[in-house]
Amino acid sequence: MGMVIMTSNFVRKKAQVQIISMILLTGISIAAVSGALWWGLPMLDKSKTNSEVTQAFSIMQNIKTSIDEVSSSGGSRVINLNLAGEMRIDGGTLNKTADGSIKAMVPSNRINSITYTIMTKGVTSAVGQWVSLDGFNPISQPMYTGNNTDSVMLPGNNECNFSLLCTINDVDVDCTDNTMDYTGAVSGTHLGTDGYKVEYIDCINDFVTISGPEKVNTGFSGVNEAGVIVVKTIPHGDGYKTIFKLVYRELDDINNENGNGYLTLITKKGNNIIGSSDSLTKVSLTISTLDDFVSGVVAEKTGGPLTVTPVTVSFGS
Repeated sequence: MGMVIMTSNFVRKKAQVQIISMILLTGISIAAVSGALWWGLPMLDKSKTNSEVTQAFSIMQNIKTSIDEVSSSGGSRVINLNLAGEMRIDGGTLNKTADGSIKAMVPSNRINSITYTIMTKGVTSAVGQWVSLDGFNPISQPMYTGNNTDSVMLPGNNECNFSLLCTINDVDVDCTDNTMDYTGAVSGTHLGTDGYKVEYIDCINDFVTISGPEKVNTGFSGVNEAGVIVVKTIPHGDGYKTIFKLVYRELDDINNENGNGYLTLITKKGNNIIGSSDSLTKVSLTISTLDDFVSGVVAEKTGGPLTVTPVTVSFGS
């Protein structure tokens, strides 16, 4: 009988230690997320915005962990999400060839990401600029800013003039390349087809910023992570859009003289956009690989062969 009591006490104490350990680990994880956000975004509003952004960052981390697991071990994962904004999947496609094999088609613009946009009242220091929250920033994006009646010079001697800034919350843009002309452009308006857009309009300080095409930089295998979470904020109405992006970029093998590279390619299945800024959306996200994937080598951006591991991401099970 004494042995039974001793065992029972031991099990109870062990369970208590496990619970305490779990609480400590949870606290450490929350502190780590908050630390990353506050270090990267020092001007973040310290109330509701902090909670919203922390939750959004946690969602993106969860997705990244699942994609990394699937790309390295295969199989599939299903994540249940409560979205407070819009989520978008951008990536490549999988095509079946005449011999029945499946080939990965890497998009020419190298967009290979999952984007999650929420509306917040607070603002970060990353207005209009991507800031990396967990490693080397894989995205470079030029910015061109001017006031009303100013002009900015884009590459290729393409001069754009601003007029009627903040008549409503918009601006007229008149460029040398007239395919980029726009009357009443607002934040988020794309100018032409080359990747330029009105990034944001500040009607308090009266200036407008045009962002250039995003460029995804390569990393190095064994040194950099394939997937990186970045964030930026842009003014929108009486609040702000806080945009999280999980970007997967090419990793070069620095030990291979032929410049071999590797890419976890995000491929989409079905609808690639879900959610809205004015309601909560419950959705499952299915992440999976193909067991019969055959053709996984395409031309690398930097010149060498690129080994591709496709990961299909879709809304719903």
